[in-house]
Amino acid sequence: MDIHQGSEVNVLIESPFLHQRNAKLGEPSHISPIRVLLADSSDIYLNRYKNIFSYYPELQIVASCVDGSEVAHVCETLTPQVVVMDLYLPRMDAVEVTYHINRVTPQTKVLILTDQADQYAVEAIRNGATGYLLKGMEPQQLIEALRVIVCGGTYIHPVLIGRMASELRRLSRQEGAFSRIHTSYHIVNWQEILTNREMEVLRLLSQGKNNRAIGEHLFISEKTVKNHVSKILYKLDVQDRTQAVLLAIKYGWVQLI
Repeated sequence: MDIHQGSEVNVLIESPFLHQRNAKLGEPSHISPIRVLLADSSDIYLNRYKNIFSYYPELQIVASCVDGSEVAHVCETLTPQVVVMDLYLPRMDAVEVTYHINRVTPQTKVLILTDQADQYAVEAIRNGATGYLLKGMEPQQLIEALRVIVCGGTYIHPVLIGRMASELRRLSRQEGAFSRIHTSYHIVNWQEILTNREMEVLRLLSQGKNNRAIGEHLFISEKTVKNHVSKILYKLDVQDRTQAVLLAIKYGWVQLI
């Protein structure tokens, strides 16, 4: 984790936040900068964001994190106004991190960034995130998203709206099945809750396999396995793998071997 104070930039920049179009070179600003925390496991992206923000004196990077488990703690300590965060962070993904941020510093806004349109980002928005962008966006789109979020709005990139609508419809159908799981003994098909890949992971969990073994079996990375497990726990509303497996056994989705 890298924590540092933002430095003053003595360059005239037109700001979409403060609209100081008539500011003079070197003129001091009496408006406090917007405090931003960056969270991404990639140094390439962290450096890109830092470079973009360096052109905007009204943005102050107060910290950068590479591990999801650090973010909520840093927010509690430094109280940034906005967290710009990768969807899939090590140890704790953005869905869980957003949940914790809303508990410890609910005034902090969250902007989620992903490599590609990912329906899992909807879960982060349901947990309180107020922005969703692709990492390949133009710098000005990132700045505009921050402007909207800081002013109390929500910013979803237009190319993601269709995915969001489809996912919200799916979630509505899922919630009906989800409710039946926890309120009755009615048999629910796993297809109403999980994807095929998530079911594969759940079956391997029931066989006692760890993330590495599951990754080797499915030819995917441990990070990808962990992301699938996080989604399974969230969708089944359980606290850990054991509870997920017990629920799957109860409904006949898996059998012990």
